[in-house]
Amino acid sequence: MSEIKTSAKGVDYADSCTLQIKKRVYSQALLMRIPHDHTDVQDISLKIGRYNIPYGLESKKPKSELTLNNEELDALIRYISENYKPLMLGQGEYINVSEESATLVENFKRLIEGQSDTARMLIENGILSDNVFLAASVIKKRDALIELREKLQEEQPERYWQEWFTRNKWVLGSDFAQIIDERVIDTENIADYIMKSYDGFVDLVEIKKPNGLPFWASTKDHGNYVPSADLTKAITQCLNYIYAIELEANSTKFTRRIGSRVIKPRCILIFGRSYDWNDEQREAYRILNAAYNQVSILTYDHISERAQNVLGAEAIESVGDDWMQE
Repeated sequence: MSEIKTSAKGVDYADSCTLQIKKRVYSQALLMRIPHDHTDVQDISLKIGRYNIPYGLESKKPKSELTLNNEELDALIRYISENYKPLMLGQGEYINVSEESATLVENFKRLIEGQSDTARMLIENGILSDNVFLAASVIKKRDALIELREKLQEEQPERYWQEWFTRNKWVLGSDFAQIIDERVIDTENIADYIMKSYDGFVDLVEIKKPNGLPFWASTKDHGNYVPSADLTKAITQCLNYIYAIELEANSTKFTRRIGSRVIKPRCILIFGRSYDWNDEQREAYRILNAAYNQVSILTYDHISERAQNVLGAEAIESVGDDWMQE
């Protein structure tokens, strides 16, 4: 800690701080506490000066000098504390921490859209708390769920849903760390997604559009619900992808290309709707899914329910149920 000294005029001051030394000038800061003759109030002032160094010898004759009074110094400190870190992080927009919490979180959500690294950097540097990040994450996921449910009422091409899942891979489960850019398995097979799990292995995701493709065949077989021709075709496609990627498992070239290992890959198939199923159909679905060890079939309504469950748990953890009711 700096030693406080007192001048002949009764001004307390800390040791001066040399800010920079150049060839002919140096800059210096001096923090002072200045008493007033007719009051007990003492002002903290900061003097910043630039001084000449003629021929290598320091001279106290100032080239330029500025003394900030107490009010000016407080304003400068506030300015630096509010702006220094965001500016150093290179953000074009940053958050006014004096705003109401809800607005703060909305601003943060817009700022980090698609920039999770930026969000983590803001937290690690102490600009925002984990709670703000969690709240912003909940809002972002809530918006994605709203979009999902709205678009399910419309006719969207398969490409739209592929892009939606790219933006919202969290709905596929917590096992997946990232979507691998490389989608080509071999010359004949291109998966919608090759996903890298947290343990470093790969799985596949195949997406079909929700509308226009029936899940169940129009007639029962021996009194049982059976998959439609479209669903059977999609399942077969998934099995072909799994077979193709297993053939490439020992290929150093393929492993290097996708950056992950291949051991017993699985495929998630997203297909059709289930909101209007009866109990018998739900039971048939469970039997159908159990028949495939490496294929897991989910409908868009299952995805919606899963997202709701994830969102509800995170909302309770971070900001409470109020965020869910906006």
